[in-house]
Amino acid sequence: MSTKVMDCATCGQSFSSRNQLFKHLKELGHGVQIADGNNNSAADNSDKASITERGNEAYYKYYLQQKIINTEDTDAANEQLWKDVYDNLRSPLPITYRIQESSWVGGDFSANLLSLVAKDELQNWSMGGEDGAPKIRITMTKECHHFNRSRNENSNRDNKLSSILHSLQELGATYRQELVSAIPPLVLWSCGSNEKDERKEFIVDLCAAPGSKSLQLLDLLHSMNEKGGDANDIPNGLLVVNDSDRHRIITLCQRSRRVPRGPMLAINMDARYFPGIRRKSGYKQKYDKVLADVPCSGDGTSRKNKNVWNEWSIPQAMSLHKLQRKILRRGLELLRPGGLIVYSTCSLNPLENEAVVSSVIDDVGGTDKVKIVPLPPWLTTKFKAMKGLSTWLVPTSKYGKANKEEDVAFDMYECYADVPAKLKSGKITPSMFPLVSDLELKSQLQHCARFVPLKDSIDSGGFFVACLIRLKVGELGEKPKTDKKKSDDETKTDVSEPVKRARVSDDAQIQSFIEKDGSNAVSPTNELLREGDWICEVCDKLNFGRRDSRTCIGCKKRKPKTIDTEEKVKRQPLLKAPCNKNELDPFLDFFGISSSNSTFQNVRIIHRKRERTFVLVSAPVAALSISEQWGAFREAGISLITMPTIPSGEEESENPKHTDITTLFDEAVPLLALHAKKRHINISTISFQKALAQSIFEDLKKETAETERIKTTIDIPLTPLCGNGPWYESHEIATEPGVFIVSCACPLKGDVGRFSFWCRRHTDGSVTTETSSRVLAAMLVVVHTYLEVTPAEGERNNLKWMGVDD
Repeated sequence: MSTKVMDCATCGQSFSSRNQLFKHLKELGHGVQIADGNNNSAADNSDKASITERGNEAYYKYYLQQKIINTEDTDAANEQLWKDVYDNLRSPLPITYRIQESSWVGGDFSANLLSLVAKDELQNWSMGGEDGAPKIRITMTKECHHFNRSRNENSNRDNKLSSILHSLQELGATYRQELVSAIPPLVLWSCGSNEKDERKEFIVDLCAAPGSKSLQLLDLLHSMNEKGGDANDIPNGLLVVNDSDRHRIITLCQRSRRVPRGPMLAINMDARYFPGIRRKSGYKQKYDKVLADVPCSGDGTSRKNKNVWNEWSIPQAMSLHKLQRKILRRGLELLRPGGLIVYSTCSLNPLENEAVVSSVIDDVGGTDKVKIVPLPPWLTTKFKAMKGLSTWLVPTSKYGKANKEEDVAFDMYECYADVPAKLKSGKITPSMFPLVSDLELKSQLQHCARFVPLKDSIDSGGFFVACLIRLKVGELGEKPKTDKKKSDDETKTDVSEPVKRARVSDDAQIQSFIEKDGSNAVSPTNELLREGDWICEVCDKLNFGRRDSRTCIGCKKRKPKTIDTEEKVKRQPLLKAPCNKNELDPFLDFFGISSSNSTFQNVRIIHRKRERTFVLVSAPVAALSISEQWGAFREAGISLITMPTIPSGEEESENPKHTDITTLFDEAVPLLALHAKKRHINISTISFQKALAQSIFEDLKKETAETERIKTTIDIPLTPLCGNGPWYESHEIATEPGVFIVSCACPLKGDVGRFSFWCRRHTDGSVTTETSSRVLAAMLVVVHTYLEVTPAEGERNNLKWMGVDD
């Protein structure tokens, strides 16, 4: 067995252990190359791998047989185009960042700063801006490589650009997102009403983590704000983000704290069983738009994930087919009549795309209940999108694998009747095949789009997008469960019996009152009717909860209650009612904010055992009837401050003390800086840089995981920036101890970048910065870069018009 020797790719020095090599890399910033004991170069695992290291013969042949490339007139031309697409899928992916227009820093400021720093290294893309669609700005590297993080002289420019992009993302001004990944939210927004400034938008992201599309939807919600208003104002909308993985939804919540997220409600549920949330009026919350970016095999991500070539297999796509169908079905159930759902995957496989869409539409009642909407022409034309397939083939699970005789199997079936009997009980199901009899559905499938990397079109990965609209009110159809021995033709002739619902004979009668708060429509028993209501078979009473049996809760047999001697703890409501005047006014007055300020009209309080958290939400979020005892709940809105719980029998103090505010959340600081007239100081950019440098210098003395991360990411020498004496001695800070906010403004090309952090003044007169060290480091990188690239000294210091103290 040969001993592995690791060589530095830059200087050629050899090391017998990883620790020695990593120490060498950290000190000199060189690259790495691993060789075996015979000095034969091993395969490079980085994203800079050559095209010859990527590829899969079965992958190539499978999609050639499926004919996913269908823009040319002849099969030969389409085959040649697929070869070009295949070569592009084997090449590395450029780094792409989307500008977050509604960020606290400012979208225009971020874009202008990047243009000054990057110069010729970045190219700018934009999507939308036509037919009433909002414009999405994206910047990407011209070369398809990851930034070199080493510290040698040849990579200084890469380091600077990488550092500013990373810092802007830490502040929520940009977000790393693949170009095609930004298409589904844009389609969801563009295919709806163009009068978005005059109506609310209720949106659900069923599979939200890691959060790039959710943050984009938040950005689009902020685009509803009236012209002339502040993009950071709380929009009159609702965005429910959900993911089944607890750790992933927590990560999403952490990322969303960097941006204005007043309309956001985060929950942790399986998307197949997404809950029916009630409004305070009693009606189920129905949604205008649903995004279902479902789990998939991900074979369209081969440019950024080289493992796709080795791990690609047909069984993976087959195993996800059932899950994808259930998620899409649940998404359709959540829509109001006329609502839209975008179904998307980062897979090219029709088993995960067209087969899912067509089979679910057939299950719910066909194109009379749900139809496929054409995507905007400006989008499909610009990116040369491939039309959806109306026919496709279904392979065996052994596709592309050698059998005992070493023959590679490439068997494909056109219809379920052709499948051998021994395979029908396996992974191949009727829902995977095209519906030959439904001609209307076959024609609508061409409205779907498959985005692939093409020359002079879209330099990204593969993606599938379909937009569906729910047409009618009432319960969606339910396909009956049939015996597996029945043929496919017999299955289609079966008719399902309607579920027993409220005493309404026709869906048309429901349409007159459904989705109208305060409706006076009643059932024959003088009870309010709502979509989804049902009648208990025992007591014949009307029920509106989620139905899991034929009887209501009151008629179920229950175990006898045990005697509980302990006093029951009263369940506190979450976002149930607005906080009273004695709770909210002292907080607003503490920062000099008027109680009539419209931004803070929907502040709610989440009660804990010893603390109260003030949360700012949008009006639709505040209208939901949910409890803090709900296990699926994670976060909602913008967390402002935490204060101690008021003991029973006492009232809130009219003049809160500095000790009352336990914590001021980092995500609330930019918002309060826009409105606070007390406990808030504006300082010049240079003074702000000094304050950041001194704060970070003190934080680096602590040995924590966060400070260790900062040491490896920040390349700015702190000592020259710290200056002489504490930064706060030269500014007028309130003598009363307590929290206060420090902010600055950076004008650039007609726009202003805003930065702020919060501090605490102690009784001895000292000041400590309480904002997270990571946020401080990111602000320092951006502000320092701004001061370096701004040509006019007077531009950054002439801030009198903004009321900034020099």
